Amino acid sequence: MPSEETEVVVVGAGQAGVAMSEHLGALGIPHLVLERHGIAERWRSQRWDSLVANGPAWHDRFPGMEFPHIAPDAFPSKEQVADYFVAYAENIGAPIRCGVEVTSVHKHTGRPGFRVETSEGSIDARFVVAATGPFQRPVIPPIVPDGAVPVQIHSSGYRNPGQLPAGAVLVVGAGSSGVQIADELRRTGRRVFLSVGPHDRPPREYRGRDFCWWLGVLGLWDAQTPAQGAEHVTIAVSGARGGHTVDFRALADTGIELVGLTASYGDGILRFAPDLATNIALGDAKYLGLLRAADAYIDRNGLDLPEEPEAHLLGPDPQCVTVPRLELDLAEAGVTSIVWATGFATDYSWLDVDAFDEKGRPNQRRGVSCEPGVYFLGLPWLSRRGSSFIWGVWHDARYVADHIATRRGYLAYGTTDQPVAAQATRKNREGAMTSTNEDRELKAPIVTGGHTRIRPFNTRDTYPEQSLDNDLCQAVVAGNTVYVRGQIGQDLATSESVGIGNAEAQAEQAMSNIKMLLEEAGSRMEHLVKLTIYLIDPRYREAVYRAVGRWTKGVHPISTGLVVSALARPEWLCEIDAIAVIPEEDRA
Repeated sequence: MPSEETEVVVVGAGQAGVAMSEHLGALGIPHLVLERHGIAERWRSQRWDSLVANGPAWHDRFPGMEFPHIAPDAFPSKEQVADYFVAYAENIGAPIRCGVEVTSVHKHTGRPGFRVETSEGSIDARFVVAATGPFQRPVIPPIVPDGAVPVQIHSSGYRNPGQLPAGAVLVVGAGSSGVQIADELRRTGRRVFLSVGPHDRPPREYRGRDFCWWLGVLGLWDAQTPAQGAEHVTIAVSGARGGHTVDFRALADTGIELVGLTASYGDGILRFAPDLATNIALGDAKYLGLLRAADAYIDRNGLDLPEEPEAHLLGPDPQCVTVPRLELDLAEAGVTSIVWATGFATDYSWLDVDAFDEKGRPNQRRGVSCEPGVYFLGLPWLSRRGSSFIWGVWHDARYVADHIATRRGYLAYGTTDQPVAAQATRKNREGAMTSTNEDRELKAPIVTGGHTRIRPFNTRDTYPEQSLDNDLCQAVVAGNTVYVRGQIGQDLATSESVGIGNAEAQAEQAMSNIKMLLEEAGSRMEHLVKLTIYLIDPRYREAVYRAVGRWTKGVHPISTGLVVSALARPEWLCEIDAIAVIPEEDRA
């Protein structure tokens, strides 16, 4: 039976697969997304009942759609997250086939591409994207033998306290999952032990800003190379009950007994490493370091944010830290359950290609593997720290899609089926224009209705995730008046967003764009007569207006400031449009 054919097969329809489909579709690249279960199924079936997202709704989403019926600073439930991706996939018309399991991928012999074997038949594809993410195989360290306690489960199998037999519970792992599960169990009146290893615990909120915002303005989301071993350090942060900073001292005060890293087991006795105090101290150091960096940023930029000196105060170490328990007789302590919140391993056993290193890890750079035509998406630190977050996956997918489009252009060279080069396609999609002569010819001004239109574009290209088909431009010259479209923190030469999380940096880029567009229109900054400034938060006003003031020194335009609920994409914090009038003596 002949196999089906397509350009790209994307394996997995979680957040990575949906993002990949959006960008491939926007570039006009034929593709299929294969999912053995349902869209974003792991959010529904491999999470505990009370789980909420660890990031607020304004931050942890794709640019093309907000979470419905959720306040921007709230934390969506697991079901709401899953529903979000189902709705998003429907909105973009993603060609997803659920209930189709990929069993193997082999490279063709003597011709480009791959044979993808599935539970529904074979598919030939030029490219394959492994978008299955990092949460493939639950990892339970081989420490406690089966039968030592009635129940041992991984956190992915935990649902609620009623699932476990009566008795005390040991939770192993002090990342977000372990901490939240331990806290939930303790609130039901159970005796709980929490095994705490090395961790990072950022403040949930500091001086009126969520830690996601702080990582953005401090540039920490963009860190590209983790410190040695940082890939394996868990992050203890919680969106539960409206969100709060994880404080192990406070957990101990509620009755949870903290112990060190779970080390070994024998004769009914579980042994812990004598590292609890060190692990707590190192987590505190990272927490305090972020607070100091935030304070320095506020001072450097003159932001008016409320002081929070109490956040720097750490309470005394509880007795379980100063005199740590090194052994636990499970029977004597009444421990009937162990919940292993110890992470996951990837499983690419179906991907039979030479795309892995000697340890079986994907050998890739920004998702592009060493095996031409094979890509990875959804992995932590794929390109930067933010890669494991929903919005970070979306940006990583855009890079991978562009790489695929570029490679298609090379492969099609000299054939009758030659696609548009990826760079040009992407620039059309973003409405951008580089400084090259070729791009200037492609984006030359046009005259319609008697007025000159600078950098014309269509919203079908700039906002492919939205059902729009509007012909617009970046500026209009009408007589001696120049109207400049609202500019945001986006480099017009590359279409890349800049200053993510930093309103002042975005305003600086917007004003730079306005200057460039005025000059292309035959005007200059001195001709400005009016600015309209849109902010998504009034607390950004001072930072944005400082940037504007540097560009308009001595010009004295009028300005209007408006606060809006959101802009076109969640990373944009401000937008500025402008009107300039060219004096008669300056007109060419």
